[in-house]
Amino acid sequence: MAEQRRTLELKLYHRIANAIRSQIEQGLLRPGDRLPPLGALAEQFGCSRATVREALSALRGQGLIEFRHGDGTFVRTASVEMWMEPLDAAVLLSLSDARQLVELQTVVLAGAAAAAAERSEAQRLAGLAQALFRLECALADEEEAVAAELAFHVCLAACADNVLLENVVRVLQEGLRSVIRLANRDRGPGTSFCRALYDAVAAGDPRRAREEAFRYGQALAASLERLRGTGVPSGSPAAESR
Repeated sequence: MAEQRRTLELKLYHRIANAIRSQIEQGLLRPGDRLPPLGALAEQFGCSRATVREALSALRGQGLIEFRHGDGTFVRTASVEMWMEPLDAAVLLSLSDARQLVELQTVVLAGAAAAAAERSEAQRLAGLAQALFRLECALADEEEAVAAELAFHVCLAACADNVLLENVVRVLQEGLRSVIRLANRDRGPGTSFCRALYDAVAAGDPRRAREEAFRYGQALAASLERLRGTGVPSGSPAAESR
């Protein structure tokens, strides 16, 4: 039942994202327009806030909207970020091996972390701190812990002030979801690694931030290797990497 409900939620968030995207394409929502608050959108579409949040994250990944801390969600001016959308499927389809996915994610996250340490502004750093706090509060809920860890990745990339880099991180999210879920069952949520990344970025230390990202990636890879030896559910990324 839980898996069926999750499937329905995924379909619903796609429908919501497509509905909002259609309003933008038709000019009903114009660049600079502010979207209704999360609660109002949830009521409008008859779904949970979490489902609306997923839809907005997808639209943000396509470069159609932007989140302004403390101000709301706004429609963006069409730009090069929208070219990333066709890349999503191409990249995800090529990542059949979980170990290669972790390696790619590690390289991308290391670059994002180093850039974030050099460029991050106070406002973005505050957003990263909030993402870390969400992760620290989610330890008792497996799915929320996975979602919070992935959200931390996105916030970290946002601190690098490079929208295309942020979009690449988003491209990897769905493939990484199962990998992180399995790793969390092996060694617990990656809270300590994310805390170390935050500390390095907040200290403005790009070398240390890069090193912490690689340490994080190595821990994910080690978890996959251990799971290969103990056996994992069929169809999971770790099973496919055998």
